[in-house]
Amino acid sequence: KYIIQIWTDVKDKTIKRLLDNNFQVIFSNYDALYLDCGFGAWIGAGNGWCSPYKTWQKIYDNSPLRIARSQGVTSKEHLILGGEAALWTEIAGSSSVDNRLWPRSAAMAERLWAEPGSNWKAAEQRLILHRERLVKRGILADTTEPEWCQQNQGHCN
Repeated sequence: KYIIQIWTDVKDKTIKRLLDNNFQVIFSNYDALYLDCGFGAWIGAGNGWCSPYKTWQKIYDNSPLRIARSQGVTSKEHLILGGEAALWTEIAGSSSVDNRLWPRSAAMAERLWAEPGSNWKAAEQRLILHRERLVKRGILADTTEPEWCQQNQGHCN
């Protein structure tokens, strides 16, 4: 049987039809998992087609299981194989790839690996600490909050 990769948004009723027809799926829905969105158009001025920028919080809250349930699919979890974040390189190069991938890909990894029942707020400190570990290893991970907030925890919430 085929494995279908979903590149549409989460409201697309094709997702329900695929699962109802017992297709296995991998989520790469552009409304949360396209990491190159929000950096402007690569031809001409203005926003790119998939703007705005997808924050790590939005990515973390992008649960394939919840997406399926929101479309009325409840007994087909075994058909959801996982997800893939996409970083198209029309406007991302070797000097920007790290900060476009990290820590947003880590947020996705936790969501897919553990499927926590909570939202991004419960994961915030873990992601902040993970981002710091990435930076210490030489990975140019994007910031998750102002440095002042890291130094004065509890004052930015």
